[in-house]
Amino acid sequence: MKRSIFHLLCIAALMPSPLQAELRIWSNTEGSKLDAEFVKMESGKVTLRLLNGKIVAFPETKLSDADREFIKNIKPEPTKDSAPAATANRKAKWLTKLSKAEEESKATGLPILMLFTGSAWCPYCIQLDKAVFSEKAFKSFADQNLVLLMLDYGPGGSTNDRDLKKLQADYGVEGFPTYFLTDAAGTKLATGGFHDGINPEVFAKWVKASAPKGK
Repeated sequence: MKRSIFHLLCIAALMPSPLQAELRIWSNTEGSKLDAEFVKMESGKVTLRLLNGKIVAFPETKLSDADREFIKNIKPEPTKDSAPAATANRKAKWLTKLSKAEEESKATGLPILMLFTGSAWCPYCIQLDKAVFSEKAFKSFADQNLVLLMLDYGPGGSTNDRDLKKLQADYGVEGFPTYFLTDAAGTKLATGGFHDGINPEVFAKWVKASAPKGK
């Protein structure tokens, strides 16, 4: 007599093993039950972790109505190796409007790198771009760790843009390049500028030391 896949899982779950956290009793459409921990729901299949630590997956249609309802109301915690959904496969791009940067910061939970620069005329701004921002290592780091905001000014810090003038005054910027690490509300976390020896690795350490814990 052929045993169902779910029945075999029930037998496996009863084998002696270390206890797992957040276990519950699951049941299928035929009334069979097993103790297991929910892992994820993907492409119509539910994945559970049995008492013995074994990972198993089977169609959602095998679950009872009560278990399906349970899955709808839970959000499994991401593993240490998994990136937050908002930053997974993300490509950071230089924004030019503070409002857009604030929106992205709120959505991703990442701090904003607010760069005051003169990309067409400022020698140190050009050097900083070559030494850090144009490097692949920085771009890869920014993808997962920063919201980028470039505020570009004319010679001597001139601009006809009222928003740029206000930001320059609000942040007390007197020289270029000047950059700030801020949160989504614009609160300063750290400030910096060009210096000898700066590179993507040095810059990344500065960000990590300045960003709020957990970022």
